[in-house]
Amino acid sequence: MTLYDDPNRECVGLSPIWGGADRDNVPQASGATAGIPGTWTPAGTDPPANLAAMSGVTASPSSAWTTGQYMQTALTGAPGRVTWTGSAWVGGVAP
Repeated sequence: MTLYDDPNRECVGLSPIWGGADRDNVPQASGATAGIPGTWTPAGTDPPANLAAMSGVTASPSSAWTTGQYMQTALTGAPGRVTWTGSAWVGGVAP
């Protein structure tokens, strides 16, 4: 077993706990701009974990998003895609 005294190096094959989509001291996105995929705002913020964590995120535009538009949450792949209907966040890509 190898242990390191340097907190920036991986230890025993595990990634540091401060990496990834839930980094400490990084605010969560408060806005989402439609796209394929869309962008989180403000820049540099972390995406919400999943659909359930989308409450409080403001969609731009506020009208229903057009065909193919979605946001990718921290949940990877198709299960992490969400779109705005004009009144609520739903899972998937805009029809």
